[in-house]
Amino acid sequence: LMIIQSAGPAKSFCHKRLMLTEQKFSLHVMLNSDAEFLAQKRAPHRDFYNVRKVDTHVHHSACMNQKHLLRFIKSKLKKEPNELVIYRDGKYLNLKEVFESIGMTSHELNIDTLDMRADKNTFHRFDRFNLKYNPCGQSRLR
Repeated sequence: LMIIQSAGPAKSFCHKRLMLTEQKFSLHVMLNSDAEFLAQKRAPHRDFYNVRKVDTHVHHSACMNQKHLLRFIKSKLKKEPNELVIYRDGKYLNLKEVFESIGMTSHELNIDTLDMRADKNTFHRFDRFNLKYNPCGQSRLR
């Protein structure tokens, strides 16, 4: 095996084959990523939000998956809407007032409106990755 691996023609063939396979995959991603993303959103019993994140650069925000966070927010809005949660522009706001300020109710909240799913645009872009930790695109919901 070592003799075959070190042979020049074998290395050249393997390198070309690897490059071809890599280019085919890049083409597949470019042509089909949006369609696959939409198909995942349409799946009624998708399990991707049940997958736990594995990250050695741990943020406190990464301790929940989307579904867990959604349940937590809805539960807090129902049980403790008057809990003071933020100090902004010189005054304290409770949870109910925060949601009123962004024009949203607990009934409008779902996995898709949270918009915390990492997609192809977040890879190698730490700025976009960090924005995914803003539920509904609102930093005040952190």
